[in-house]
Amino acid sequence: MQNEVFETLNKLTQQSLENWKKLGEANLKIGEKLLQEQIDLTTSLVEVTSRGAEEAAQTKDVKEIASLQAELAQECGKTILESARTCADIVAEAGKVYNQLFETTMKAAGNNFAAAKTAGAKGKKAA
Repeated sequence: MQNEVFETLNKLTQQSLENWKKLGEANLKIGEKLLQEQIDLTTSLVEVTSRGAEEAAQTKDVKEIASLQAELAQECGKTILESARTCADIVAEAGKVYNQLFETTMKAAGNNFAAAKTAGAKGKKAA
């Protein structure tokens, strides 16, 4: 019976390590996607702002500068909104991955505990 208990504990330990590895890999992928999105957002905002600054530098009319600033604000807002939606999609995808990992882990744990309980019951009957 002790061997069965140790085998069950060994299985649980191995599954825990595998799950931590899967969780780490998922976190790494999510982090990479979010970082890339932030890089893309920053690049887009720099491009929009640079373009706006160039246009403003060439303009001599105050009304036209105000119009350019409004366009710049609108374009920046649109870019930020698109990035926020992309980040929300990434986070939603992460939630699905975490949920799947959780469900798999709970199912495996339930199976292991059921096996341990069965092994324990057999050991008591044999004694």
